[in-house]
Amino acid sequence: MEEKAYHLYTTRDFVLDEYFQQWVLHPDVKNTWFWEKWMQEHPEKRAVVQSAVDLIRSIHFEQYTLSATEKTVLWDNIWEQMAAGEDTAPAASPRVARSWLKHAWKYAAAVLVIAGLTSLWLIQQHYRFEPRSWSAATRLGEVKRAWLPDSSLVVLNAGSRLLYTENESHLREVWLDGEAYFHVRHTGGNNRFIVHTYDKLSVEVLGTQFNVNSFGDKTTVVLEKGEISLEVPSPRSQKETRLFLQPGEMVSYNKTDGSFAKTNAAVERLTAWTNGRLLMDNYTLADAASLMLQLFGKKLVVADSQLLRYQVSGSMPLSYNADTMMTQFGRVFGVQHHQKNETIYIRKGK
Repeated sequence: MEEKAYHLYTTRDFVLDEYFQQWVLHPDVKNTWFWEKWMQEHPEKRAVVQSAVDLIRSIHFEQYTLSATEKTVLWDNIWEQMAAGEDTAPAASPRVARSWLKHAWKYAAAVLVIAGLTSLWLIQQHYRFEPRSWSAATRLGEVKRAWLPDSSLVVLNAGSRLLYTENESHLREVWLDGEAYFHVRHTGGNNRFIVHTYDKLSVEVLGTQFNVNSFGDKTTVVLEKGEISLEVPSPRSQKETRLFLQPGEMVSYNKTDGSFAKTNAAVERLTAWTNGRLLMDNYTLADAASLMLQLFGKKLVVADSQLLRYQVSGSMPLSYNADTMMTQFGRVFGVQHHQKNETIYIRKGK
């Protein structure tokens, strides 16, 4: 869908917008996901959106249907047109009888073909693939491991949302808000698996195991096994840049200015969270602050800027309890902390 300045829309603009109309009149998993996310980001437009929804729903269209009498007249006209010019001679004439029989077989064959096609259509409708959808979400301080409907494994990090759909062509698509690790199951044929993030970055799976993190100002994609291609959006044009990743490579995309970089990645460290570990390599308090904000929504405030220069390396358990994590960070960095509401204040330890 093309980018539109919905934040500037009036009630009239929303009513005339085709994608908005589709959501109101024919909601599905994709457009519902988009508009719910958009309204969360623009709560000031809720009244305008609701007015537009009410207006669209107040418009009713009557569907025209034939009455029983009209249907009878229509069929009579069809049969009269089929018989026109065929049986004008006396009924006793053998030639006329043969002519009528010849044409009767034609119509009978046509009826049989139509009946056969109708039966085939009914069978296809009965056995056709039903589109599937599945969604999951995690609260702050929660991690979830689950199987997608296609038997692929996903590990969803804290404060994340995921929507999975599969259509009649067996195209598998995932919309991700947050961080998730995927182990994709190949189902054979051309069954594609694509992950979309809300900064319009798309990851198409040619491999199996990879991690996507769209928290904060950057989106990072790390490939562990197989091969993936990425469509990286450009803020200056409608064209996208396609990149291919090999195992051990990473793409980091800046949501603010659209810049990106492809580098080698410490895959084990970046995916250790899926096994409940935090691997630290020159890890700083600024890194710890980013992690606490991502996992628990807690903001760290460091009064002494010198503390931000501390770096540590090593490993420790990754706990999804904020107090436990801060206790561990306190021991590692030699600092003390106290919490007020959702803010954690850091000071040098004694």
